[in-house]
Amino acid sequence: MSSADVVWGGQWEHPACGAWGESMWDDEDTVGSGHDCGREGAVSWSAEWRCHDCGDGGYEQLEDDSPVYADHECDEEAA
Repeated sequence: MSSADVVWGGQWEHPACGAWGESMWDDEDTVGSGHDCGREGAVSWSAEWRCHDCGDGGYEQLEDDSPVYADHECDEEAA
């Protein structure tokens, strides 16, 4: 297994106040919006990951402040 270059990107939203935003982060990071309006309700993420080495990817629904792991075993060698 090679060390894959996996990157994440996604959009968060907080339905209680209508706030939203976008961000990118690395695999094995914790996704966090930094949003704290004081209203009830959870911030949720719609996120995708992509391996720059082989092009594989996936889609996840996440809760705010969740650690993310693509759990991807890349068969391609990095150039």
